[in-house]
Amino acid sequence: MTGINSGAAFGVPLFRISVYNKDRQFECNIGNPSSLEAVIRWDQVSTLTMSLPLGHKRVPNLMADGARLRVLFRGEHLISGPIVSDSLESSGGKDDTYTVTVEDDVRVLKEILGWPVPTAGIISQDSSEYRTYTGNAESIVKAAVTENGVNRLAIPGLTVAPNLNRGATVPGGVPFRFHPLAEQLFPAVTDAGIGVTVRQVDGSLVLDVREPEQLTTKLSVKGRTLKRVGMTRTRPAASRVVIGGQGEGTARKFRMLTDPLRESQYEMRAEAFRDARDDDTDAVMDARGQETLREQGPKNGVSIDLAGSGIFQYGPGGFHVGDSVPIEVTGGVTMTEVIRECTLRWKSAHHADIEPSAGEITNQPERAMANRFAAMFRRIRNQETR
Repeated sequence: MTGINSGAAFGVPLFRISVYNKDRQFECNIGNPSSLEAVIRWDQVSTLTMSLPLGHKRVPNLMADGARLRVLFRGEHLISGPIVSDSLESSGGKDDTYTVTVEDDVRVLKEILGWPVPTAGIISQDSSEYRTYTGNAESIVKAAVTENGVNRLAIPGLTVAPNLNRGATVPGGVPFRFHPLAEQLFPAVTDAGIGVTVRQVDGSLVLDVREPEQLTTKLSVKGRTLKRVGMTRTRPAASRVVIGGQGEGTARKFRMLTDPLRESQYEMRAEAFRDARDDDTDAVMDARGQETLREQGPKNGVSIDLAGSGIFQYGPGGFHVGDSVPIEVTGGVTMTEVIRECTLRWKSAHHADIEPSAGEITNQPERAMANRFAAMFRRIRNQETR
């Protein structure tokens, strides 16, 4: 799945790698790393791994506690975030290396809990069982982060961009009871049509949202925009979900959600059950039901090999993660899928390998296992925070 990007102009590197200290103050630039690989993900935490010769003069800057990287690709923000781990291999020779791993600043959404009463202290959290944010997706994200991350926690440097009310209304809203924000916000706001970004801008961390684009250029092997295309599809497992709330026996409350479009498209009637005994409010029960419908839905995935540095490139004027692209998988069959992630590998100052993945690749066991664990942990957390 490789495509080659060239520098915009001779002498202009594709990647600009800058090192900052824990206060987000500029320290230095890194010219030519031994290796660099960035995996940019849609509404998940992106990562970057970079290696340098151990004797590189900038290694002490990278080893400082709280050190950060900010990387541009073709002049556009690619990733910013703290160095979360580093390692070195030394035998006293010229091949000694130092390696760092960076996690994107959107990771902050995993580190903030949504309190039931974010304006009150910990001993006053008994006045409300949940804090449920309602409305359009952008309003929900920015209200939750403002109340919990900016006002309550006062995370250094974190700011929230003005709300433009983008994204669809989230059915039932997004409820929190000491859940990490990311755990409840995704995939609810993704389904509502927006992505969330946290980027280092000067000395601040600015949270904003992005509306993905619907690309019109069709990719195909026949059209020579692709070298190869692979596809996986899995039929949905359920079209209806019964949600069991609080109570025992005949006193237990139940609700049901149905996806009529799925039932019509696949001519199916298939039920699943979701245990939500930690709550009996309609909004929370419906949110759990929607989560189960997503988990039990169809899974389509497309893997592609880009054919060189043609019209389909990552970055300014090209595609980004979150965008939807039509891909001809075989003669007469075109699938439009979301670009879920893209791997960019440094090859030289003016060349990079680009590997996008669209949809959900169901024949990769590690991805399927990660999704199952994420769903399991969400359900355990709902019981723990009860």
